[in-house]
Amino acid sequence: MSPARTGSGAGGIVLETIRSRRVTRSFTDAPVSDEHVRLLLEAARWAPSSGNRYINKLVVVRNPSTITLIKPFCPGVLGTPTLMLAICTDAQKGAAEQVQLDKDRSVWIDIGMIAMNVMIAAHALGLGACPATSFSRSAVSAILELPEWLTPDFIVQLGHPAAVTRVMRPGVRSRLSVEEMTYWERYATTANPSDTATKP
Repeated sequence: MSPARTGSGAGGIVLETIRSRRVTRSFTDAPVSDEHVRLLLEAARWAPSSGNRYINKLVVVRNPSTITLIKPFCPGVLGTPTLMLAICTDAQKGAAEQVQLDKDRSVWIDIGMIAMNVMIAAHALGLGACPATSFSRSAVSAILELPEWLTPDFIVQLGHPAAVTRVMRPGVRSRLSVEEMTYWERYATTANPSDTATKP
């Protein structure tokens, strides 16, 4: 990959990790090592938290029997991961921090940032990851024996990626360009003023 596309040095490595990450839906049966699990949890820990409130808890699921129990209640889980990380919202901590869980959009933003940190870290470690939001919260809560004040809101499926051929639906594009998704200073201004200013 050329430096012009990803940058150079450490910044270029980070950008290339982000750029090359893909959703993994097929996994081998190789377990995720304790060391890698710990690094994934560290990545989750360093995700930003709105107001430094930290109202989320993580549940690590590695037992194949438990994963087998969860799968029928998770339409979004198509493969068989060897690790699931359930990102839960702690209503007790939320109440203590005066967070309106049903109204405050930062609650979901925090969950998304934790999930993205984990998925990028997984890719950097050579693991595959896939998000899942389509699942029965009540069923997952029962299987994981969660207290009533802890709600599973997001599951990251993780494991060693299986070798599969990636096929896109006809007509589907994998990525937008920067130019297609960016405006400068105000809506409908698509040219970077800095680029215009430097032209003779």
